[in-house]
Amino acid sequence: MELNVDLLLAGCDTECRHCYVNGGPGRLMPLEDALLCLQKLDEIAALLPFPASFTLDNEPIKHPEIAAILRSAAGLKHIEHYHHGMTTGLALLRRADREAVVKSYLDCGCGSFGVTLHGDAAHHDEIVRRKGAFRASVEAAAFLKACGAELNVSLLLNRFFREDAAALDRVIRELKPDFIYFAVPNYTPHARMMGFEDYRARLSDLVALSPLLRDWGQDAEALLARAEQSTPGAAAERLERGLDLQALFRQEQQELYCAVRQDRRLYLGNTGAETALLGDLGTLDPALAAQRLSREPGNRDYTAFYDPDALPEAGTLAGALRRLPADRLYSDEASVLYRGLAELGVPTRILAL
Repeated sequence: MELNVDLLLAGCDTECRHCYVNGGPGRLMPLEDALLCLQKLDEIAALLPFPASFTLDNEPIKHPEIAAILRSAAGLKHIEHYHHGMTTGLALLRRADREAVVKSYLDCGCGSFGVTLHGDAAHHDEIVRRKGAFRASVEAAAFLKACGAELNVSLLLNRFFREDAAALDRVIRELKPDFIYFAVPNYTPHARMMGFEDYRARLSDLVALSPLLRDWGQDAEALLARAEQSTPGAAAERLERGLDLQALFRQEQQELYCAVRQDRRLYLGNTGAETALLGDLGTLDPALAAQRLSREPGNRDYTAFYDPDALPEAGTLAGALRRLPADRLYSDEASVLYRGLAELGVPTRILAL
């Protein structure tokens, strides 16, 4: 088992339609609370029987005291700072001290940064629901690379990619990123995810991109093979052939996700998909918190969101999937099944926050 904690600091400058962490404007976590939360997480991690890490999430560069928070994170002894490095660029470009902020990241061992692209400027801004976001991402990427950071570009497939492929390719050739991630947005069963459904790509869109996938450093054959199994049509076929839904949803998970919101409240579940409140991290007793976390099952997939005893029959779920576009692309089997359960209105464990 491994524990990962999302520590929310300052909200986000975009409201991406597919964002599982509920982006958008959020309250600022005061510096003293952020430092206290880091200290308490380190104390809890010291008492756990498995490794632990945390992520500074939403858009941490928005926080005016991010340099002090990074220095504190770098000095922790028992919990690892997992720096995912993704940024919209908007907060970074607004900072007069942006060079000093990037240097703080680099000095603390956080040398990798990335931006996400959703298509050309118009389509990108439409999906992230922020005008000027595409320009900010590209400018921030160039700035980060000029500061000596490793630059990664994440390409999040959607129905615009086929028509925007040439524009995306030009930007990639201009930025010359160190690494390119190519991903299909997932689907988790909370209301926000439904807003991306009309933007999902089809399998035929991915096939049309095959030549460029190789130019973008991807294993096109492996990607297409996975994609073929991540559609409603393919999932319905597996269910009809006898996929054991109960066993699938009862399988043991090896990752335990938690979230700390800006009010210091610690929850089980990833940000945007919290399933239980554990209490105020600032006042929780580390030993009691560690005992509770040690008893919790992993919650990466399946039973994190659904009660297996409330699942429909496999044939019923297959029928719901058959009502969806057969070749619509999801990130994996779990995402497809979640979408089918949403079609049936099966209740989830997710808290209404």
